[in-house]
Amino acid sequence: MDKSRREVLKKLEERLDYRFRDVDLLVTALTHRSYVNENRQPGVSDNERLEFLGDSVLGLCVSDLLIKKYVDGSEGDLTKMRSVLVGEKNLAQLARGLQIGNCLLIGRGEENAGSRARDSFLANAFEAVVAAVYLDSGYENVRAVVRKFIEPFLEKETLPSAYFDYKTLLQEFCQRKFKTIPMYLLADTSGPEHAKVFEVKVVIVDKLTAIGTGTSKKEAEKQAAQKAWKILQDDESQL
Repeated sequence: MDKSRREVLKKLEERLDYRFRDVDLLVTALTHRSYVNENRQPGVSDNERLEFLGDSVLGLCVSDLLIKKYVDGSEGDLTKMRSVLVGEKNLAQLARGLQIGNCLLIGRGEENAGSRARDSFLANAFEAVVAAVYLDSGYENVRAVVRKFIEPFLEKETLPSAYFDYKTLLQEFCQRKFKTIPMYLLADTSGPEHAKVFEVKVVIVDKLTAIGTGTSKKEAEKQAAQKAWKILQDDESQL
């Protein structure tokens, strides 16, 4: 590892307020598969396994923080808050604050595509870094690191509603309550080829429906899920 790379990692450790015993764990956490594919070097691994572990570790840490803060919180409320806090957009925001994007090793193709700034890349890297801390020194230390960055968002008033992943929330709710998942159906498309508008209907247990529109099917699905979620939160008896 050259001097400039060591300096990059050292500054990230300072922002994390955590010093790695095994810095190779941090190196792996910041190495994307595209870099490994383009640079075949012995002992170089990508961060996908750490992402997998970090997702679970982060979920546990956040659940721990929430259940201790909201001692009377319902399962539904706690689940909703956790979904926001560990959602892709929120983790990407935290990663940007830590300047993780500048620390990533990615392949030339992904670099040219601007992937270093993508929410998914940043969120996955944040999860990988969390896993690296956990493997480096255990649960109590990783919980302290997670708490430092998550705690400012633990108040209900500060949970960023714009970051709600309503499709995930709706799916988790339906699986828990109705043992099924929402169905998304393309209802209509309109407009010229270069500016299409999509209309998607979400159906829950063949009863509740909500319709969303957007310039992509994904955007329309998100809007439909948000409408269905709000309907259920206001009056679950509709099902």
